[in-house]
Amino acid sequence: MKDYQNILKGNTPTRKKYKVRVWYKTDIDPSTLNESTTETLKLVFEVDYVQGDKVQPNPVRIISGTKGNLQPGDKVGIGETEDFYVVSSNQEKTVLLAKYNLKVGYWSEYDGDVPTSTPGYGLQSVDAIGYSGDTYYGTVAFSDSAYWDPDGNGLISPYNQNGASYDGNPKPFVYDSNSNIYQYISGEDGYVNKLKTMGAPSTITGRLLTYEEANAVQNVEDEEKSIILNGSTYWLGSAYDNYYVWYVSEGDFYYYNFSISSISGVRPVIEINTSDIG
Repeated sequence: MKDYQNILKGNTPTRKKYKVRVWYKTDIDPSTLNESTTETLKLVFEVDYVQGDKVQPNPVRIISGTKGNLQPGDKVGIGETEDFYVVSSNQEKTVLLAKYNLKVGYWSEYDGDVPTSTPGYGLQSVDAIGYSGDTYYGTVAFSDSAYWDPDGNGLISPYNQNGASYDGNPKPFVYDSNSNIYQYISGEDGYVNKLKTMGAPSTITGRLLTYEEANAVQNVEDEEKSIILNGSTYWLGSAYDNYYVWYVSEGDFYYYNFSISSISGVRPVIEINTSDIG
């Protein structure tokens, strides 16, 4: 018999219909056949099949907004727990801001840093609101030094590029691997790698929000509140001068000493290829 081939996908039982035609040998002389002989005809039907891959949902899903036309304030999810607001999007790249700060840094409940064994450590937490009254929920010092202007005589490379200055636009973006915050976002056990274990593409990168990005979407709201002024305090990645770094708190933008660990939390930005969303 003729062999047939089919591709079976997923774990759901699959039924296929086949039409089978049977031909007797045409070179047999009927006179040579014994009419009294009865035989059982056995038909063998073989089908080769290939087990196809089970179709998996895209781990980077659109919660609100339109694929290919994402707008500031639209929502994107990664995995089952991590949600983001769209800051900007074009055909090549989409910038996403974490909905909440990360559960890292100083936490009053523990009277010190959050233990790494704590459930949800390193992921977004609605409780990680930064400074609140006399309590602290996930606050981190921006850095141990003013590495962008170490001698107080002006910005050094690469922080002085693209016209960046303390009193002009754009503000110097100083967040990089020199920052204490870097380990929580892009370190070996940081947030970016946690997202990759949830199925995010290997090309995603992480950082902090710039002063200019925060201003551009300051008035963009979701169904509850501004996506920027969400009730938490968190560092931006832009310096005010050689001593202070910008941060966001409910209602406004402020700046504070880079070495103070009792004010702001870590609210990451993720950059992702637009084609990988949805």
